Amino acid sequence: MKIVVLTSNINEARVPNRIAELRKRGYELEVFCYCRDPERPFIKEDGVAYHVLGEVGRGSSSYFKRLFAEFKDIRKVIRQYKGLDVVFYLINNDTALLYYLIGGRQPFIYEEADLRHTYFSSGILRRIFEYIDKRIIRKSLLTVFVSKGFAKYHYGSGGIPENVAYAFNKLNPAIMDLPYKRVRIPDVNHLKVAFVGSIRLFDSLYNFAKVFCESFPDNEFHFYGNVIDEKFYQLKSLPNCFFHGPFSNPSDLPGIYSDVDMVLSTYDVRYDNVRYAEPNKIYESIYFEVPIVVSSGTYLAERVSETGVGYSLDAMNDAEVKDFISSLTTESLLQKSANAHMIPKQESVIDNDDLFRTFESRMELKRQL
Repeated sequence: MKIVVLTSNINEARVPNRIAELRKRGYELEVFCYCRDPERPFIKEDGVAYHVLGEVGRGSSSYFKRLFAEFKDIRKVIRQYKGLDVVFYLINNDTALLYYLIGGRQPFIYEEADLRHTYFSSGILRRIFEYIDKRIIRKSLLTVFVSKGFAKYHYGSGGIPENVAYAFNKLNPAIMDLPYKRVRIPDVNHLKVAFVGSIRLFDSLYNFAKVFCESFPDNEFHFYGNVIDEKFYQLKSLPNCFFHGPFSNPSDLPGIYSDVDMVLSTYDVRYDNVRYAEPNKIYESIYFEVPIVVSSGTYLAERVSETGVGYSLDAMNDAEVKDFISSLTTESLLQKSANAHMIPKQESVIDNDDLFRTFESRMELKRQL
């Protein structure tokens, strides 16, 4: 079976991971993609044809401008495969939205990694795009959510369609080949806290780092990753705040996590997407046994509470941040690490057998119709 992958962001780590999975399972692939970070080359899978449709620089255009720019490219790809026996794999909601609006006829898989429309300021637009999103899910051969929180957002406590499956933001299996053993003993008077990933303007992330560095000068905050929003560079004036630049995933992760006491994953809860998402940071926290700090009132906070691997707080509340750091104990941090250690490493690594069993069963059902 040939699968045509359409993605608006080939630089996102989970996208090459998904392509590698599909290839490993024997599917013939052709990939049409956009680059969001032209300075950072993406990993190509052997035996897969890649076609870069364009480059979208950091913050260069709004969501609707990008949709307009991508419309003609995606229409050409759809026409190229018209009438052929292929399945489209649509990664991210903009490619799925355009496929739906253009009227693609081939069966498609929709992978939703963000509730993008929840960022719209207009309530009317949010409702319209939510309606369209659920129609796309209903018409898909299979819809893949990267968080169970997304199903909760769309359908509440019940009524989830049978064509919904899950593929969580876990680590690349190659991480298992890299040596790692947690030996760091935290010193609560000289803590090292890190954010690992694309550094975008989430006020809660910025505020935590600022309050932490200003209020606890003997502690350190470290940023690893591309700086998408340059406002964060204002923190460079703080002597205990450090920026290390881009890193390679997964090869650099063991070195990063071996040298920090906590990892930060606080995002702005005013957005529904944040409240229902399950970022890959929880799986990195568990795998590397590093306690995680997340925003309270989120699905991620529920997962952290269930696993006992971290803490939740309101990162926009300066007093709460200060109280949290002041009250931390070595024993508490070591217990969070111990809880993570009790979870088998394999559970934090990509293994989507259930997803592909569901996919094959859906394909078999299609053949019978």
